[in-house]
Amino acid sequence: MIWATWRMSRPLYIVLLTLAAAVGVWLVITGARQESAWTAFTALHCSQPGSNSACMNMASRYYSASQFSTAGVWIGVALPGLLGLVLGTPLVAIEFDQRTNRLGWTQSITRTKWLGQKLLVSGSVAVVFSAALVPVLWWWTRAVQRPHMVNFDFDVSGVVIIAYALFAFALGALLGTLMKRAGYAFAVGVAVFAVSRFLERSYVRVRLVPTTFTRGVIVAPSNAWVVNEGYVPLDRSTPGPGLTWQSGNEAITRCAARAGGIESKSYIKCAKTLKLHWINEIQPASHFWSLQWAEVGVFVAVSAALLTLTVLTIRR
Repeated sequence: MIWATWRMSRPLYIVLLTLAAAVGVWLVITGARQESAWTAFTALHCSQPGSNSACMNMASRYYSASQFSTAGVWIGVALPGLLGLVLGTPLVAIEFDQRTNRLGWTQSITRTKWLGQKLLVSGSVAVVFSAALVPVLWWWTRAVQRPHMVNFDFDVSGVVIIAYALFAFALGALLGTLMKRAGYAFAVGVAVFAVSRFLERSYVRVRLVPTTFTRGVIVAPSNAWVVNEGYVPLDRSTPGPGLTWQSGNEAITRCAARAGGIESKSYIKCAKTLKLHWINEIQPASHFWSLQWAEVGVFVAVSAALLTLTVLTIRR
């Protein structure tokens, strides 16, 4: 059964391998180009891009190379999900569509074993392909000067990429089993995966590992993920009851406006008068791997639940 599953899906595996290899080559080329431009710029010890003509030329070269940086992040964000869905949605749906499942179920093999071996083969391919992307994307984010902890860079760094692909695969397998049409299942899967990732990134990730606070420093560390920031009471690290992170900022702005100035001295004086201080609530770079493994655990648990539902649906 494992051999049959491999033979049936081998053309799809070859196509995905080719596409993944093409993306990997593109990332290596763009990353090397931007890294080279950055190295050349910093070697000139320019105080700013327009210090002299050489600095201006090197800065122009760097900014020209960096135009692919954002595109690379979005490709890295989308790739594990698309990889998992492409492998997962047709796994059972195409069997129903072509009615080949009836042939399999009339043999000596049970439905559970029939499905389990299909999930094992294609799931392993999804894990292997996504794992191969991990070192490429890790190197690429460093090459293009993108801190691993900041914004979407976290999503394209570390082992969490594998968990995203596994989740997408399990989601696609369940939707394909329920809808029995690979195309419809894939379309719904893309929407569900995107919404799930947005909700997890916006509301779940920040709670996986306790945040830390920096006091008195307006600018947070460049390699940290800023969760919240603003003026809060002196005896607190978070806003008081009924207040938001913007409440202190608004109070100081009103105070500075009444004082007739908007320069930094007015803000400092108003902060002392209102007994407020600046707080950055952050996830520092030191929390990177803790967050990575916590997020992996979440997606693996959800994937296991989805695969269990798929098995129960087939048995029913």
